[in-house]
Amino acid sequence: MFRRRPGRRPPVFRRRFPRRPGGPPHRPPLPPRVRRVLMRANKLMASERFTEAAAIFEELSEKADQHGMPVRAADLALQASRACLAAGDPQAAVEWGEKALRLLVRGGRADRVPRVLPRMINVLRQHGYDAQADQFEQEAEKVLDEAGLSLAEMRLRAPQATEQFAAQRGTLPAQCSGCGASLVPDEVEWHDARTAECLYCGTVCKTT
Repeated sequence: MFRRRPGRRPPVFRRRFPRRPGGPPHRPPLPPRVRRVLMRANKLMASERFTEAAAIFEELSEKADQHGMPVRAADLALQASRACLAAGDPQAAVEWGEKALRLLVRGGRADRVPRVLPRMINVLRQHGYDAQADQFEQEAEKVLDEAGLSLAEMRLRAPQATEQFAAQRGTLPAQCSGCGASLVPDEVEWHDARTAECLYCGTVCKTT
């Protein structure tokens, strides 16, 4: 059961994602009000106010899911998981990590699981949460099994799960100009070697 924290509810998402032919859904830029809320959450993370940030990411993820945006909801759930872990709540981090995996599978992006899963497990173990890491691994196996996939198969794919433009791509800015999120090369959607898209707000970023 996911926790609800008191506070102002963020504005709703207003539109669904059109699909690019032969590719993942395109993420149009967020409405300005939602972007401001996301910017605030990222500023709270930078200020180490992790519990407050987690509450915002959780609400935004739920809203995105309710409005038929499972992939964006998954990315926001991952942010909620990271914020919960930073706040010292590993159980909530596991719950939101599991929800993120379910959303990725439901949104047709199971190909991202080989990147997300080991990263989450490693971070939990690095913080000394071995029991939670084992729990998350077991829950991930259950999620994949329900989708007709296997954890062993996903692990075999992991070394091959590199970006198409990895060899040629340039250097991203440290932060997204649209929402303030950190831009990690393995956590953006690459359009080509010099253009990437922020997973959280849809802002297109150019490399140098």
